[in-house]
Amino acid sequence: MPLQPPRPCGKPGCGELTRKRYCDKHQAEANKTYDQHGRDKERKRFYDGEPWRAVRARKLAQDRFCEECRKGGTLVLATHVDHIVEIKDGGAKLDMENLQSLCHSCHSRKTMQERNRRGV
Repeated sequence: MPLQPPRPCGKPGCGELTRKRYCDKHQAEANKTYDQHGRDKERKRFYDGEPWRAVRARKLAQDRFCEECRKGGTLVLATHVDHIVEIKDGGAKLDMENLQSLCHSCHSRKTMQERNRRGV
């Protein structure tokens, strides 16, 4: 797939060209603002905690390739560990049976589908 042409950063007044929404400088600012005001603090504590990090590392070691891509016959390294049944829907947080290894693309697609289902 060809790369999108660079476009100006989404921060008003910044003329830096980027292929993302913001240039690197302003993306860091946007992330910081989101972490301070938008992200659920309890959720952040869970994903930053040692129990999750240990289970995540174990899952990625067990299933190194994206489970969705592998179903289609393609081997793509997994970079994310995803809850099959969302925690919000009663899925077990640290149960290996409720986790799947996904590449960034598949994880983003699944997350968008879940958000659309919720109407978020």
